[in-house]
Amino acid sequence: MSGYRCEAEAVAGPAREGLLYGAAQLLVRVRLFDGPGVVDDHGRPSALPDAYTDLRPEQARRLALRLLQAAEDAERQTLRANWWKQGMR
Repeated sequence: MSGYRCEAEAVAGPAREGLLYGAAQLLVRVRLFDGPGVVDDHGRPSALPDAYTDLRPEQARRLALRLLQAAEDAERQTLRANWWKQGMR
């Protein structure tokens, strides 16, 4: 199932991945969900289920770096376009 969720959180575990020689490593669980007050297209409280994925630590780091880069780029573009001032008129 796909759909827009407005909140995200990440925690270590509980999922694990087996490694060689009986070792294991914790995975990073990413949860996408709708927080309180989010409504669907018809104005009803959102009923979309939470979406989860488990990432290896190196995948989680790559995703975190890409998110930071995208956030910085979005802020730069917003400031350049003066979009933040549009609601103040």
